Formats: sequence, C-alpha cells, structure tokens
Amino acid sequence: MSTLKDLNKHLFDQLGRLAKADKDSLDSEVKRAQVISQVSEQIVDAHKTQLEAVKLVAQYKGLNSNQEAPQIAVGDMNLEV
Repeated sequence: MSTLKDLNKHLFDQLGRLAKADKDSLDSEVKRAQVISQVSEQIVDAHKTQLEAVKLVAQYKGLNSNQEAPQIAVGDMNLEV
C-alpha cells in the first residue's frame, strides 16, 4: 500500500470483513479494524502535513511560470498541489 487510493481500498475492504464477520470472528475483526484505523490516521496526518508544506511553498514562493504550484520533494515523494 503506497497511495491514499490504496489506503481507501483497504479501509473499505475492512468494512466488508466487519459486515460479514460471524460471531466467532467478530472480536478479531474488530481488533484488526482498530489497528488499521490507528495506522490509517497516521498516514492521513502525514499526507496533510505534506499538503500544508506544498501550500506554504506556493504561498510564499508563488506559482511557477505555468501558473501551477511548485513541486517540492518530501521524503521519497515529489508533491504538488
């Protein structure tokens, strides 16, 4: 999983597993869902931080010659608005 699209698919897959869980497997699926939720929250927060960085660069450095927000490198990713 490396994109927000992948994360979204995993979250909906987990909802499906929860909906289909029988009485015997419900406890383990709930625990799994809690862990997935916690990790997902951290991923989303990291993406929010990266987006804020791109917005700040665009705000203070301005748009590039094509009237697009500039790209900045954050970790292993190149980001743009």
